[in-house]
Amino acid sequence: MSKFQERAEAQTKQIIGQMLGDELLVKEGKEQQREATDPPSPAGGKDQGIVRDERGQEQPKDKERAQRVSRVDKGGDPPGKKA
Repeated sequence: MSKFQERAEAQTKQIIGQMLGDELLVKEGKEQQREATDPPSPAGGKDQGIVRDERGQEQPKDKERAQRVSRVDKGGDPPGKKA
């Protein structure tokens, strides 16, 4: 089963659990979605916050955080360049 299908199945499980009021089903769906979205990192490997999307392109793991992170101006930037 593809990652897309696994995520869709997990989301469906959560929605049905909410409709039925079955917290266990919702919890299982959340766990399944977490596993499908964030596969475990290799043992001893450094997590650089980069993942591959469905097309195999590298993307930041946390896009919102990547856009918010500021960097310190070390003085080597040309004048007028914004960080």
